[in-house]
Amino acid sequence: MTTTTTLEQNTIINLKGSVAIVTEFFFTAINSILYQRGIYPPETFKREVKYGLTVLTTSDNGLLHYLKQVMDQMHHW
Repeated sequence: MTTTTTLEQNTIINLKGSVAIVTEFFFTAINSILYQRGIYPPETFKREVKYGLTVLTTSDNGLLHYLKQVMDQMHHW
């Protein structure tokens, strides 16, 4: 019974957790668009593993600062 209860608790998604997941997804998606469309130079991106995939995220400090502001606003929605 304890194993079942623990398993059920680990699979529950709450509102706070889902906001974090959606925010991380949007951050990754925005970085992907910026890279694939050539909006920022390819050398400003670094490889990271997320969701079991290798993705590119920016290493540009100005862009990271801006994206952090946008992602912080998403938490208040």
